[in-house]
Amino acid sequence: MMPAIPNFIREVAVVQHNEPIAQDIYLMRLYAPRLATACGPAQFLQILTDSGLSPFLRRPFSVLRADRTAGWLDLIYDVIGTGTARLSAARCGDSRDIIGPLGNPFDLPKSKRVLLVAGGVGLVPLAFLAWEHPDRLSDMIYLMGAATAARLPDMSALLPPDLPLYITTDDGSAGQRGLVTERIAEHAMPNHTTLLTCGPHRMMARVAAIAAELNAPCFAALENHMACGFGACVGCAVEYKTYPTEDRRYRYVCLEGPVVNAHEIVW
Repeated sequence: MMPAIPNFIREVAVVQHNEPIAQDIYLMRLYAPRLATACGPAQFLQILTDSGLSPFLRRPFSVLRADRTAGWLDLIYDVIGTGTARLSAARCGDSRDIIGPLGNPFDLPKSKRVLLVAGGVGLVPLAFLAWEHPDRLSDMIYLMGAATAARLPDMSALLPPDLPLYITTDDGSAGQRGLVTERIAEHAMPNHTTLLTCGPHRMMARVAAIAAELNAPCFAALENHMACGFGACVGCAVEYKTYPTEDRRYRYVCLEGPVVNAHEIVW
């Protein structure tokens, strides 16, 4: 049975800031007081990137940070196609039609150690979670992976200052050379660690596998493309296993995610 279509807000947001912060990666600040009040970590907004018919479909973006008093929220996006290219051309004072928040947010686990494992623009929902829980920063460690320094934003401007941060790049041009997943074991506390992850599919699959080896809970914010956001287009369906039988089923990321139990996903 398909989950019910969620309630959402539709708001015309005003662009306050939109500039590159790394190679092909932009930070956009939008004045959208109703959405800023309602959104949670890993929930997403569906943005109409152009008022015309091309691209016709909205594009999904999660929120980096929200100021519920001032009414603004920040997005980070990677320019990879027509929709995001149009978004990158937006200037201060422009408006964008947005619906949201959609999907289920991250819940902060009660474990003594919470490893936030991010890759690329997957840094966004995990950063939002940290901003939302300043009283728990001592329990968190943020592991950030990028392909190269050119693709790595200034993380000090995107994360709470008291959050421990460890950076890894594939080519060693910033931080430690290697894969971000290689740093999980050194920071995990046996029997007291929960892993939260967002980033490329292969990275999250590896995080889930390592968590299974550690017998640790693991939750992932999936980045499947969500064209409609309401379960109508079925383009974001993901295969998962049911327990204890491990029968295979499908879930819609837009309605039953994007946050999922990573141990249930068929990676």
